[in-house]
Amino acid sequence: MDVTDQQETRRRRLAGLDVPFDLIVIGGGANGCGIAWDAALRGLRVLLLEKEDFGWATSAWNSRLIHGGLKYLEKYDVRLVRESLREREWMLGAAPHLVTPLRFVLPFYARNAHPKAVLRTGLIAYDVLSYDKSTPRHRIHSAAQTRQLIPGIDSDGLQGSGTYYDGQVPYAERLVVEIALGAAAAGATVLNHARVSRLLVEGGAARGVEFVDTTTGDTHTAYAPAVVNSAGPWVDAVLAGLGTQRAPMMGGTKGTHLVVDPFPGAPLDSAMYYEALTDGRPMMIIPWLGRYIIGATDVRFEGDLDTASIDQEELRYILHETNRIIPGANLSADDVLWSYTGVRPLPYQASGPTGDITRRHIVHHHSGDADRPLAGLFSVIGGKLTTFRALAEHVVDDVLRQGRFRTKRPCPTKLHRLPGAQTADLDRFTAEFRRTSMLPEATGERLLALYGTRAGEIQTLAVQDPNLALPVGDVPGLIAAEIAYSVHVEDAVTLTDVVARRIMTGIGGDLGLSSLGPVAEAVAAQAGWSAERMDREVADYHRYIAKLTRSAVVSSG
Repeated sequence: MDVTDQQETRRRRLAGLDVPFDLIVIGGGANGCGIAWDAALRGLRVLLLEKEDFGWATSAWNSRLIHGGLKYLEKYDVRLVRESLREREWMLGAAPHLVTPLRFVLPFYARNAHPKAVLRTGLIAYDVLSYDKSTPRHRIHSAAQTRQLIPGIDSDGLQGSGTYYDGQVPYAERLVVEIALGAAAAGATVLNHARVSRLLVEGGAARGVEFVDTTTGDTHTAYAPAVVNSAGPWVDAVLAGLGTQRAPMMGGTKGTHLVVDPFPGAPLDSAMYYEALTDGRPMMIIPWLGRYIIGATDVRFEGDLDTASIDQEELRYILHETNRIIPGANLSADDVLWSYTGVRPLPYQASGPTGDITRRHIVHHHSGDADRPLAGLFSVIGGKLTTFRALAEHVVDDVLRQGRFRTKRPCPTKLHRLPGAQTADLDRFTAEFRRTSMLPEATGERLLALYGTRAGEIQTLAVQDPNLALPVGDVPGLIAAEIAYSVHVEDAVTLTDVVARRIMTGIGGDLGLSSLGPVAEAVAAQAGWSAERMDREVADYHRYIAKLTRSAVVSSG
């Protein structure tokens, strides 16, 4: 591949801004990318703008689950649970290379705020509401059977457990990248590292946006009769560009997780979902790529969204509750490899328990604002990774109803799969790829896990250019072709884009530091960077992980 490919692709996209769009979407998380995908499939001319990279924030920093929301039954939000379970089933079929079933163990304790009978009723309701699921139904286990499932579990007051299934997405970042690629394949213009600086308003209506290409510092304008503000926790920051005082729409809560190596008593082939003794809050211990995610917290957050990270109380809380449910764990801050924090984009609520804030999404039509009505402007509040497709359908339906567009097509995404699942039988594709692949086994398995049916495209690059078949660093199976694919096909612009959200070495135990040098050299060769640019990119990556590292965890404690 020519090193100018990436720059040329971006220049062509920016040159195409001269022609008005039908819809501009602000925010490249799962929701924003999903909206762009849905709208483009319906025939709208779409521009998607993301200030950093696709899936870099809330969409990545969560529990990495595609779930129905068992806890929402406590709030009697049956509609949200049903929607989530339906979308979970769609995700298992639309992205089976990235989303797989995961068994959960829900222990019953005499001390629980929710008695055994209530929890059993919840599991029954969960089955009823997922009547069309492909995963097994729940099962009830005795205390002795529960100790077989999780030998290290606290036996004091244990009355048994229930097991049920939800979905896990180990590489949540790659899921969002694929949604963005799906939008681009459907005809949308997608731009990461494009920060919206101003909403353009004329005659009481939104007319477009002004944005900065942060790779060059150049300012551009784009026009459309409809603008969707899907910036997640940054929704209010985007609206601040209107220059008027308004009540906050977003009231995010901070969710922090710890990443640890296997520890004594940890569940082996199941996740645990249990009540914290401190406050009854749902907590989880989730097996993840040979390690464990434990958490999460739910704390109101009003600080700098770009720097949200763990604090002392969150660290103490998570370790304390883990050591109570698994007494032999004896986890301390020294056992934490790294931590991550995401801010949930929830509706603003000044007070009250954070668990009472609705997890439903809201599509706000600014045409109805009392202070300054603006036709054509929509803001998305809330939304979950699991329900991105349903949210996108809702948003695009509203946009089409409110505007005069040449298309009124119904939502088509229910019938589509993501780019890495372009086969009716992924198991068959996988078996055939393994049988015919000319790549080392470790490389083939790695490509299948990260790219699904697109693994063949990377293999073709390696076959066509022997230099791209060479290994990169000490990462098992990583070859130069994967770096080239990240830069030229998957819109990675920075080293951090590649490491943290394309090749996924950035979520390893050392956050990709051991292989950072060779990877940076490989990216520089593909992107045509100078030595000075490569050094800046390496420094930027170190700044990026500063809030995730062990030193950040220990200093918070």
